[in-house]
Amino acid sequence: MNVRKVLLAGALLIAAGASGAAEQASPYGRWRTPERGGLIEVSQCDGGLCGKVLGGSGGGTAEDRLDRNNKNPALRGRPLIGMYIFRGLKPSGGSWKGSIYNPNDGGTYAATVSLKSPSELVVKGCVVWPLCKTQVWARVR
Repeated sequence: MNVRKVLLAGALLIAAGASGAAEQASPYGRWRTPERGGLIEVSQCDGGLCGKVLGGSGGGTAEDRLDRNNKNPALRGRPLIGMYIFRGLKPSGGSWKGSIYNPNDGGTYAATVSLKSPSELVVKGCVVWPLCKTQVWARVR
């Protein structure tokens, strides 16, 4: 009987470790940005990793919720909520690479996204290397 309990306890520990590893390996979910409290949903789409704006910190005017800094004047009236800031980032040696749109300045940059931990996502955008900006996003549970 004691052997069964030991085996059951071992199996439960292994299962718990496996679920933690699976969570660590997945960038999918909701993330909070350090600037303006943006809420981004990261999911799989277009054959890669995608990030869609779900919201931001409260307050501000209706104009603050528009893509007013877009370099294309015709797009400055579109809402930020629901916008993909990156789509189809491709796996590349433990990270994902592609491009990211920054609604703060209307620029699109080369991007690398990687997990630092199960609760931290590192997002780097570069005009050209070494002219890069890195943010660490926090997982929202």
